[in-house]
Amino acid sequence: MLIYLKPEIRQRIVLFLSLALVVLGARAGVLVSDKGAAAKITPLTRVNTVDPNIGVVVEVFQAKPELVEECIDVLESTGIKATWFLSATFSEAYSTLINKIVDKGHELGLSGTDDRFMDRLSPEEIKDRLTRARETILKLGTEPMPFFYAPSGRFNDELINTSFHQGFYSVKGSIDGKVLRGKAERVIPKVGGSIKPGDILVIHIGKKGIVPRSEYIESLATYLNSQGISMVSLSALVRGVR
Repeated sequence: MLIYLKPEIRQRIVLFLSLALVVLGARAGVLVSDKGAAAKITPLTRVNTVDPNIGVVVEVFQAKPELVEECIDVLESTGIKATWFLSATFSEAYSTLINKIVDKGHELGLSGTDDRFMDRLSPEEIKDRLTRARETILKLGTEPMPFFYAPSGRFNDELINTSFHQGFYSVKGSIDGKVLRGKAERVIPKVGGSIKPGDILVIHIGKKGIVPRSEYIESLATYLNSQGISMVSLSALVRGVR
């Protein structure tokens, strides 16, 4: 029997299988924190890629919708594509905003059902929240990519393992946007000069605004572009793994 799968579902399956094979030691490429334990599942920090790209993650945690709008505009003006992580509660309340994110060429990963931390939940509670979060995104007409960013970036082994077995690879990133502060003319060359293809930048949108601020994102994009490095979604980044 021939089973037809939508292109976005096929893409998701291929991406997750690629990551799963890496974790199980069947393929080299994705870096994990414990190289001595090939089967140990750890958050994705960066990848070895043949393409001149870095990944961009946008974490939305206790944020106002107008800040999300601002971030969308900044990414659009700089040509950056990102993987967004928003709670199911936020997605349901601002579905038009979520559709705008997707329409601009970005992709969605999975976060929690709300902004409560998940690192102290039981496996059953984690599964329930992941299921409900995925169903919310599906109702908006989008298949989430196989990436998971815990609310506020708080992970533990139980959360990492359970999300992996539910088909979502936990993401931590290698460059926290919080390091971009101070005088832009000094910090951008310093941070930008240390960035290598395969790194993953995390942009935070929270109560205090966008971190790093919009002007830092614009300056960093300009700097990296001058170095021949593009800022892309996690799916695009993983496709460059060899």
